[in-house]
Amino acid sequence: MSDALVADNSHLDDGTDEQIARCVDLTQPRSFFLFAGAGSGKTRSLINAINVVREKSGDVLRRRGQKIGIVTYTNAACDEIVRRAEFDPVVQVSTIHSFAWALIQGFDEDIRRWLANDLARSIAELRAEEAKGRPGTKASATRLASIASKERRLQTLPTIRKFIYSPTGDNRTRDSLNHAEVLGITAAFLTDKPTLRKVVVSRFPFIFIDECQDTNKALVDAMFALEQAHRGSFGLGLLGDTMQRIYSDGKANIEGNLPGEWAKPAKQLNHRCPKRVVQLINRVRSSVDRQEQTPRTDSPEGIVRFFCLPADTPSKPEAEAKAAALMAEITGDEAWKNPTDRKTLILEHHMAATRMGFTGIFGALAGVGDFRTGLLDGTLPATSLFAKTVLPFINAHRAGDKFALGKIVRDASPLLRKDALKAAPEQKAQLDLARKAADLLAQQFDGKDPTLREIASVIAETGLFAMPEIIANVIAKKANGTPVADAEDEAADPLPERVAAIEVFLECPFSEIGPYAEYVSGNSAFDTHQGVKGLEFPRVLVVIDDTDARGFMFSYDKLFSAPHVGNDGIGDKESTADRTRRLFYVTCSRARESLAIVGYAAEPRNLARQLEATGWFERDEIVLGI
Repeated sequence: MSDALVADNSHLDDGTDEQIARCVDLTQPRSFFLFAGAGSGKTRSLINAINVVREKSGDVLRRRGQKIGIVTYTNAACDEIVRRAEFDPVVQVSTIHSFAWALIQGFDEDIRRWLANDLARSIAELRAEEAKGRPGTKASATRLASIASKERRLQTLPTIRKFIYSPTGDNRTRDSLNHAEVLGITAAFLTDKPTLRKVVVSRFPFIFIDECQDTNKALVDAMFALEQAHRGSFGLGLLGDTMQRIYSDGKANIEGNLPGEWAKPAKQLNHRCPKRVVQLINRVRSSVDRQEQTPRTDSPEGIVRFFCLPADTPSKPEAEAKAAALMAEITGDEAWKNPTDRKTLILEHHMAATRMGFTGIFGALAGVGDFRTGLLDGTLPATSLFAKTVLPFINAHRAGDKFALGKIVRDASPLLRKDALKAAPEQKAQLDLARKAADLLAQQFDGKDPTLREIASVIAETGLFAMPEIIANVIAKKANGTPVADAEDEAADPLPERVAAIEVFLECPFSEIGPYAEYVSGNSAFDTHQGVKGLEFPRVLVVIDDTDARGFMFSYDKLFSAPHVGNDGIGDKESTADRTRRLFYVTCSRARESLAIVGYAAEPRNLARQLEATGWFERDEIVLGI
């Protein structure tokens, strides 16, 4: 490697951006996928491509009323791209949910038909399951409640004049769509409706999708279909890296499923990490693909250490502080001793749940694939009811802030919506109803820590707040005194996975909601890998612990014991080792100067032997004990 680094290599990827510039020529657009590994300057390449379009075609786009479409994952990323694109109105930047809604908003009749068909299909499936099930079981009661709920929604569809949606809200009113519906409808319309495809192409001659590996799979497939139908007059630019995929609903192996006509530029240079860390992350991904990065000539050498500690270490935070102190000695960098000058990444979510105190919530919901993404980004309706509505309500109540309390109820309660007030015989009586409901909810917290089920039951009884359908169905009472089934029937007709998870979730104490909300908002001391991807820090301390993680979704033991096994899932499915490898890659690649990893294991010596056998670490980089 040293021979290749003699000359300055800072311009190594200039040809990549030039290749992209040729692709975004709107007179003959060509779709492309840009491989951009960690620290490669992906956003810089995106901005360069946007500026090429602005410079060469900006005036034409303005005359035609067209825009460059940029889709990214977070609002923070949107703001950054808008700023770096100089707030040019010809550049439209949005999150995936905002983008999807902008495409289908106003197609109310089509949305109504889609929902009617979807509800009818779902009701038919539930009725078929009920016919095969056992009457009187919990599963039967839940199915019947779900059927009734869906039938009520189906009956109200004709009365809805206009559908609404908020990409950042909870969308619980009867005329609103939820996040999954918006993505599903958009994907279906782009696939099945040539008219909408023409509208999209006429509005956006070129669309960039940033972090494409985390974009909803169905929507990515629909965009592929759109591009294929309008190839030559429309271009699609995907930017990302499968090794940095975070969300389970993203498209697996997106790089391996590209049309042959697409350009496939790749960025080689890592502008962020020191040479030793680049070498490490290259080794980590070597069995997955052939993508290999090169460090900058002027990057520091960098120092890496892996501390192998016993799983039963009495005080893990204290042990991690000692590891940081040792890093200060090894690197000669005293800043390692200051917690605010080093970044500690505890990125296996169950570990954070254990340390912060929301293991019940996480353990109940994280194992359900349909729930996991929403659980981790804070958009899951089941958790957002408590985290975004009930928690602020109770905090205001405990603080004696009547103004904040009243505002929460006015903004969130169906009892005080305009249609409810208008339909009430007396508005004062309706206001009193809302006040009494709020008082009853507040009373649940007097001197105790209620369960989520107790809170949900009060909300369902009073109608104070809109209830997610799945929770409403779970707590619904059995009508007409339906007898409870015996154990044999319950075993023969078990609850569906989603419903069973909600049952367990509702038994959690409300006190877990506060730390959970703090964690997913990114305000805790423990960052999520969602929160740090794209960020960098001079000193990084990564904590990995299969004991605290309970082998849930991730397993470092499996990764380190078989490090050179590639994707051992089936087809596009991924294994525990695959997920762990990606997480390890993302965490290690945050380091700009030095990297420490603290690994807890039942047998630290065995861990040390495994690490040495991987070939990822040198012998003197593996520290046994502190």
